[in-house]
Amino acid sequence: MRLVVKLGGSLLTEPGLLHRIVAQLLGLRRRGHQVIVVHGGGKQIKHYLKELRIPTESHRGLRVTDPETMRVVLMVLGGLVNKNIVAVFNDMEGRAVGLCGADGSSFVAHKYQDDQEEDPPFDYGQVGEISQGNPALVDLLLENNYCPIIACVGVGPDATFYNVNADEMASAVALICRADRLIFLTDVPGVLDASRQVIPRLNRTEMERLRRRGVISEGMLPKTRACERAIREGLSQVNIVGGREEDCLVRLLENGEPLGTAIH
Repeated sequence: MRLVVKLGGSLLTEPGLLHRIVAQLLGLRRRGHQVIVVHGGGKQIKHYLKELRIPTESHRGLRVTDPETMRVVLMVLGGLVNKNIVAVFNDMEGRAVGLCGADGSSFVAHKYQDDQEEDPPFDYGQVGEISQGNPALVDLLLENNYCPIIACVGVGPDATFYNVNADEMASAVALICRADRLIFLTDVPGVLDASRQVIPRLNRTEMERLRRRGVISEGMLPKTRACERAIREGLSQVNIVGGREEDCLVRLLENGEPLGTAIH
């Protein structure tokens, strides 16, 4: 099975937690699964923007990205965060290679425009979404037993870098690389209802209803949009799972436990 696993939040900032996740990923690879990791790094970007005294703005769960912010995004995601994950894999005797969308022209982006915005559309700056891709480099790495670690940065035809929401990036990577499963590991145990309880299963109609009611909001907005895209374009199921759950990946994939929220 080919898996795309998206990592973000505290899973990237707490070394012990990241090591536990990587150990699970390597265990799945030893069982014959092909593993692709897509990662964000919003907390780290926020930290360095603050250190550099660069003002920040968000709109509908996405970071507005001017050229100055984009330079920080590229350095933090494509450098610091990406190579830290690679180092953890190497430390645990797993082979990994860090990439972003520009490498091998694997994931080409264009400027993002929210189709739910009224005229005139909000300008997010250098925020992008993946419009096309070439899986050849990822396929080559997987065939040679390397784990691709992909930062959520795309590049446009004009050689402009774009900050891509990590959830949207994971969905695009799963579709372009023909993955069998897409799993979002998060700081929360799944999609929560109005009473803050995990919703075990959701479909597209139910997600739209929860968005209209404001139950799904902020960072869960792009996550559920990414799930919708993956389902609409061919994946049969996507899972949103709390990354702090003990052995969550093994329990979900090997034991079939109903962890988190299944989007179908």
